[in-house]
Amino acid sequence: MTETTTLRLGEAVELGYAWVQRAATGRGIRVLFIKGPALHRQGLRDERVSADIDVLVDPARFAELCDAVAEGGWRERPGNFLSARTTLHSRTYVRDGWPCDLDVHSHFPGFLADTATVFDALWARREHMPFAHHDCDVPDRIGAMLILALHSLRSARTQRRHADELEQLLRVELTDEERADAASLALTTGSAATLEAVLPRLGIELEPPAGELQSEALREWRLRVAAGAHGAYFWLLAFRRAPWKERPAIVWRAWWPTRRDLLVARPLTVDTVRGRTGARLARWSSGVRFAPAAMRALWAHGRPVRSSASRRRGVDI
Repeated sequence: MTETTTLRLGEAVELGYAWVQRAATGRGIRVLFIKGPALHRQGLRDERVSADIDVLVDPARFAELCDAVAEGGWRERPGNFLSARTTLHSRTYVRDGWPCDLDVHSHFPGFLADTATVFDALWARREHMPFAHHDCDVPDRIGAMLILALHSLRSARTQRRHADELEQLLRVELTDEERADAASLALTTGSAATLEAVLPRLGIELEPPAGELQSEALREWRLRVAAGAHGAYFWLLAFRRAPWKERPAIVWRAWWPTRRDLLVARPLTVDTVRGRTGARLARWSSGVRFAPAAMRALWAHGRPVRSSASRRRGVDI
């Protein structure tokens, strides 16, 4: 009789860190584990069990790491009609018997500089931190602070936990040296403008570069933050980005998702006609509630900025 062991979530995250680090190091791929349990160790967030593993990869080696993850027994989580049009910066993997997802990021939304420049800047100041008795690479405290601020800011309007984490981060005490260090890193990574509402509250006075302020990337970021994390925003974003000939299909799929898309987006849906109908009705109710905020954000921040900086890489939100 074969004995099996059920992994607890916290154990799975730490073991996942060690597994990915070993797989990446064996192939000479640079990776950084972002967010997660390192934040508590660095004094940036209260201790809590992370629900997934987030790893930021050298963008030039992103596809190679994804191949290594797949070869190691992980399979990509099925996407849907909407995610294929709005989630461009990461891939999510699952594995049988593993209670957490693995999110592989080619870049992190909110850093507007070239993706390779951002990764190199974070990598140059990385720390080694043990997880499951294996040293793993994580951003240093200042790099982790900027990542957490960007992550929390994106959905602080609609998710209480992220709002609370942002408020907690704003109470972190920094030395003068750390403030200067954060200002320098924000300029290098192109996050001076995206964090313009956060950095001054941390005592970091910084003037964003003019090119960053005029960029299409910053306009997209402000739109994302203003709209919050609700699905209504992503449907409106997909509609706005699509060619005219594709827009009718987007409207229809937003109103009536396919069975597959519905079950991917709402995996707890009872897969019967009655169950699916109830899930669709719940989507309509939620969409009606949040669509006005998304429309206001599009109206306030949706006008294009004519600037050569708008073509910079990494305009993914």
